[in-house]
Amino acid sequence: NPYPVCLKTRCSKRLRCCDQFAMVKRDLRPKPLFDEASLHSFFVDNDVKPVHMSKIWKHITENPGCPLDQIPGIPEKIRVPLKEEFVACTSTLVTSYESKIDGTVKMLIQLQDGGEIEAVLIHHSGLAEDPEQRQADRCGQRDTLCISSQVGCRLGCTFCATGTMGLQGNLWAGEIQEQLLHARSIRPVSNIVFMGMGEPLDNFSNVTSAIRGLVDPHRFGMAPSGITVSTVGIVGNMRRLMDDMPKIKLAVSLHAPTQDLREKILPVAKTYRMDELLQVIDEYAQKTTSDGKRKGMVMISYVLLEDVNDSLECAQQLCDLLAGKPVIVNLIPFNSYEGDPHNYRTPSAERVDAFLRVLVEADIRVFERRHHGRDISAACGQLAKLGGKGPVADIENCTCTLAKDRARGLAQARRSQCSDEQVAPVLFSPSLMSVGLVAVACTALALFGWRRWRQ
Repeated sequence: NPYPVCLKTRCSKRLRCCDQFAMVKRDLRPKPLFDEASLHSFFVDNDVKPVHMSKIWKHITENPGCPLDQIPGIPEKIRVPLKEEFVACTSTLVTSYESKIDGTVKMLIQLQDGGEIEAVLIHHSGLAEDPEQRQADRCGQRDTLCISSQVGCRLGCTFCATGTMGLQGNLWAGEIQEQLLHARSIRPVSNIVFMGMGEPLDNFSNVTSAIRGLVDPHRFGMAPSGITVSTVGIVGNMRRLMDDMPKIKLAVSLHAPTQDLREKILPVAKTYRMDELLQVIDEYAQKTTSDGKRKGMVMISYVLLEDVNDSLECAQQLCDLLAGKPVIVNLIPFNSYEGDPHNYRTPSAERVDAFLRVLVEADIRVFERRHHGRDISAACGQLAKLGGKGPVADIENCTCTLAKDRARGLAQARRSQCSDEQVAPVLFSPSLMSVGLVAVACTALALFGWRRWRQ
């Protein structure tokens, strides 16, 4: 059974109210140096003050090739055991593919125990997308890293290939941070989104520990406001995240305007109901309204499935549901993947336009997907192992952009001038653009692992 067992009920069903599950922990030997819990335990066992941990991390990030027993300024008695028990990076960057179109890079990473994940480094050229070059002064060249938090996933979202794998294991906090190490070997990283394989808040302790490492000035020094965590709505852990890490941004995978329909698309909705989810979104907004860039905004992801949740009635229901809430809707036309048991279909451009116009007229901020890395199969739904030799991706996390102030005139222009691969302009803040644009190529992450698992 690939699904963990609930500690409270000992029930093997996929979904339970308990957020803690008994599953076999992946054993790593040697351990990741950047895994704070492991290194702290090592220091305690060796009767050494934890203050040296920061010294070790700082030196290794600045001197990645330095042997662990040659780090200056650490107690002599831990030099040999440190080298024996830890390694600066437990995972291996097997291969990477760079798009000739936009510079997006897809990375295949092999874990120490043989598991495989993907990370996608999304390149933003810095050029304004708007034909009239509006907000060009607010555009900047940058790279956003989309990373995984689990190998597989236990939540079983019906449109997501990763869910067919079951949960193979949680990534250690150190392994999560190592994805940034691999990305930085290619180019600098400006922002990070947890939108890859797995449900981040189902691996809460490791994800939050990894985030602490990512923002730690002695390790990676990322800005907290440059990190976004996406979730299908693990309500209890959403609140914990807000309390523990108030500066981290939040994205919510909604995908339906009503409770009944959401339960059909997302089994987890039977446990975490929509009214609870919306309450947490309101709480998040109240906590972050003073943030100059966010102003309490939550990204709402909505995969459009033909004849399932893409009707005008669904659009109006979504408007009613989100009216007055500080959200930005990210519309994601579904892209098929091999082996889809539900035979979902992608809505036509006309249906997408019609759905979008309803939201725009209701004064709902809305974006539509954008492609990155099309030529390396890193765009939305493209990451399939064609002929058994190419990676596959997770539709859950593809996103994109569309400026609300241009939406009213978009439909006719799209039908007459634009193909499905053309991009609508971005006219929003850089931080929000980073979240929306990055997740397009993050579709690469999960389907690759799914394909490998099937083989």
